[in-house]
Amino acid sequence: MARATSIFIFLCMGVIAASVTAIMLFQFARPPGEAISLGLALMCAMVVTHLVFTRQRERSEVTRKVAELEERVLEVDEDIGNLEGRLTGMEGNLPRRTREEIDPLFAEVEVLGSLIKQMAEAMAGMEERIDEQDSSQLEPPPPPERYARYEETPRALGYAQPAAPRQPVSHQPQHRAPAEPAPAPASGFREPRAPMYDERDRFHDERDRIPVNHAPAREPEAPTVRPVSPQDAAFHRGGETSFGGSGAGNEEAAVRPGRAAASRSQSSDPEMRALIQEALDASRVDLYLQPLVTLPQRQVREYEALTRIRDRNDGVLEPVDFIDEATRAHLMPAIDNLMLLRSIQVLRRLSSRNRKSGLFVNLSVQTLADERFFPGFLDFLRANEGFSGMMTFEFSQADVAEMGALEHESLAALFELGYRFSIDRVDDLRMDFKALSERGFRFLKLRAARLLGSERMHASHIHPADLGDLLRRYAMELIVDHVETEAQVLELLDLDVRIAQGYLFSPPRPVRPEVLQSAGGRTGAPARGPTRRAAE
Repeated sequence: MARATSIFIFLCMGVIAASVTAIMLFQFARPPGEAISLGLALMCAMVVTHLVFTRQRERSEVTRKVAELEERVLEVDEDIGNLEGRLTGMEGNLPRRTREEIDPLFAEVEVLGSLIKQMAEAMAGMEERIDEQDSSQLEPPPPPERYARYEETPRALGYAQPAAPRQPVSHQPQHRAPAEPAPAPASGFREPRAPMYDERDRFHDERDRIPVNHAPAREPEAPTVRPVSPQDAAFHRGGETSFGGSGAGNEEAAVRPGRAAASRSQSSDPEMRALIQEALDASRVDLYLQPLVTLPQRQVREYEALTRIRDRNDGVLEPVDFIDEATRAHLMPAIDNLMLLRSIQVLRRLSSRNRKSGLFVNLSVQTLADERFFPGFLDFLRANEGFSGMMTFEFSQADVAEMGALEHESLAALFELGYRFSIDRVDDLRMDFKALSERGFRFLKLRAARLLGSERMHASHIHPADLGDLLRRYAMELIVDHVETEAQVLELLDLDVRIAQGYLFSPPRPVRPEVLQSAGGRTGAPARGPTRRAAE
């Protein structure tokens, strides 16, 4: 539009210049050259005048826009100044307001901290008093002089040192007048009550047994008495459930403390030893599996391998029936070897079906300490190293506490191959979980009754309900076993328990013969060599 206007103006200027030239020629009779020069001069004057006015108009427009821009800049400067003022005010007021709001919270936290500290000190003092009371209760009263001749031989503290034979004791008083009260013996033994059976024919642990009077069938000639120290009493209490290895596992048979304590006090049983040897030679050692399930889905995550022995009449013996005699006869390595071979066959069957379930295999500390047997055991595991991530070796808490340098070296060799470990039959939470994790322990089993508080445990600074979170800090997982009721499952879910085991989900079931049929030729031969050496 501006260009068209300029063209029209220039045309008008040309018309005016031509008109002036014509007037000068025809009206004033001026020469043509003078008339044309005058017309051109007039046209140039008009063009210059037009350009001057155009430039002046454009300059005024630019000046106006610059003025508007300056006004906008001034407004922006004013807004920025206001914003700076507000920010300055916030910088000055915010810390003060925050301090005013946080100071009361700090005061409350300090008060709570002091209360918690006082509570912790009170609890520590209470626990010390309880421990002192327990220690004083464990110490037996001084026996009268007429019983000073009944001496108890020292207990063996491990598999390698068998217990010395003791004089048989009787639960019925003999050769005593009825009116004479008999004091508790110096040895501190307790009489086991009769085991209780439920609908699954399983044993329930009775932890609180009443001390009874024992009178010997004949009087020994030893005139001395050895008092029981609190450490020995604590070991005796912990050893009631420390049947080491090979399928004792989490079964209720392993929690028959009365019967186990009695079996330890007895001498060797030749008939049971012959039965175990015969079962090993005839391959009558069976493998049972019990699943470990996830909660709340109840999907099978792992299996535990349990051991059963059959006699000639196909009667089934549980671990509590033969573990002690097998340990005295040094037959546990042979049983562990046989169970290991069959466990490998089960893992091969599971892997062939694309199942990722692992297997918990109970292992005896005697196997770890056997310098003649363990190297071959380790070679077999090294040959089957592909199953290391699927197999977990399980030990009882009492066995782990009694491990020495040789057992720890054997554990380190297994851990280097990639095998993991589990600790079960836990009745005392005062453990070094960091050291256990560094040695390869990845699981801890605890009875549901102990976790839920219905069964008494030793005093500890760890509440059982917080045990799962504590173990996860050390890359360990809590497994709750002996779960028998749905009410227990609901309480376990409230405690965020992820893995459980028990008769509620499935009892131990024998492995079908066809699963182990391919391993028949390889399971017997390697186990017999150590068996004969042990028998010798």
